[in-house]
Amino acid sequence: MHKLAVLALFAASTALAIEPVGLTEDEYKMYRHTKLAMDDPRVQAMKPEARLPAIAKDAGYKLKELQKTLEKGDAAGDFKGKCEANVRESLDGPFKGRLAKVEVDTSAEHAVAYVEWLNEEQKSLPEEACVVAARAADACPIASTIQVWASDKANPKARVFQALISAHGAHRINVDKAKDFAETRYLKLFEKVKSAANGDDLSDSAAPAAGAKP
Repeated sequence: MHKLAVLALFAASTALAIEPVGLTEDEYKMYRHTKLAMDDPRVQAMKPEARLPAIAKDAGYKLKELQKTLEKGDAAGDFKGKCEANVRESLDGPFKGRLAKVEVDTSAEHAVAYVEWLNEEQKSLPEEACVVAARAADACPIASTIQVWASDKANPKARVFQALISAHGAHRINVDKAKDFAETRYLKLFEKVKSAANGDDLSDSAAPAAGAKP
């Protein structure tokens, strides 16, 4: 049986194990933007009661909406930890024993999820990349970008695939149809694609570090 053919068998149990993160991508951007703005010396120089209205005005937010989002964000807790656990849980079934790295960078207002897996058959790379991206985007709703890369399971130091995709693009991937449409349709949603299956040289490629711009 194809390694990804069992995806449907894990769908229900995985969905039940995912912990709600508490914010959408847009809400997270608003929340993080505001938290970062609060540390700006110009904002710090203002009277406390004037800071939030000033940030809202400058960013074009509605003050009441911003206040509500801040409350939700503060109550949500550990975005990074929840997202990383969710992504691992979501991919544990189809990539059992082959999930190498999961990290979510929440230091900026554009959160980025980084996922590495171990590939056994290069012909499966497009399908696997689509599944990884789609499931990571669903599991971490605050992420703006998903950075994916694969290494050869037989030689983990050898990179065989890398690419990035926006969360919007990842949400357009139907995991159940990835096997049929990965190469012809879904792979076009990715950027900066390099694949050993296409003969690309990835020998000088290094794993992206959290905090680095995609």
